[in-house]
Amino acid sequence: MTPNGFPRSRLLLTLSIAVPLAVLGDALWVRADPGSPPWQGLDDWWNGLVGSPGGSPLWHAAELFNHLGGEFGLVLGAVGIVLLLLVRRWRSAVYVCAALAATKLVTDAGKHLAERPRPGDITVDTGSWAFPSGHSSRIAAIAVVIAVLFVPARHWSRWWPFAIALTCAMMLARNWQHAHWLTDTVAGAATGAAVAVFMWWALAPLLDRERALREGAVLETADAGAQGIGSERLS
Repeated sequence: MTPNGFPRSRLLLTLSIAVPLAVLGDALWVRADPGSPPWQGLDDWWNGLVGSPGGSPLWHAAELFNHLGGEFGLVLGAVGIVLLLLVRRWRSAVYVCAALAATKLVTDAGKHLAERPRPGDITVDTGSWAFPSGHSSRIAAIAVVIAVLFVPARHWSRWWPFAIALTCAMMLARNWQHAHWLTDTVAGAATGAAVAVFMWWALAPLLDRERALREGAVLETADAGAQGIGSERLS
């Protein structure tokens, strides 16, 4: 299992730069009228459509995602980084740290630029601004990181539908507890995915080096095994 190489598509790199810039631009647009941005009608409609009282079964299901995207998720990320270091994949660990740190940096920048209040009927404790959603950005970034480091490219057709479903579930969970408006979660997910892709491109030489070293080690092991088998047969 080795890091995947960055695709040669210029479109992917362009989007990884353009999407975060667009979200930050939207944050400035929101700043002009944080309580009623141009798309507030859509957000009000969706906010009235989803949600359930605190303590209900669906609210508790949403709370699981709240913890997954919060402190518990950070602990899992730290454990993953330690495991990568233990198996001598420090380059992959650097990518994980860089992707998550950059995602938080861009997301927090958007929050401070927009200063958008959260829905008034929020049913969970939280202390930051609404736009964009930090939980949504983290889960989207993690989905990309997993694809880069652990899912062979030939299996991406199976991974991406699951990753998209998981990200959408996180977005819905944040909407369900009225912790975010719909557009907060859309902007967050787009930010996390794009930033993780950009950091993949930025650290591609490091990850390519890890892949080359690991593939070389596998070939050496295979050659040594073949030579050993041949020696046994000759004897």
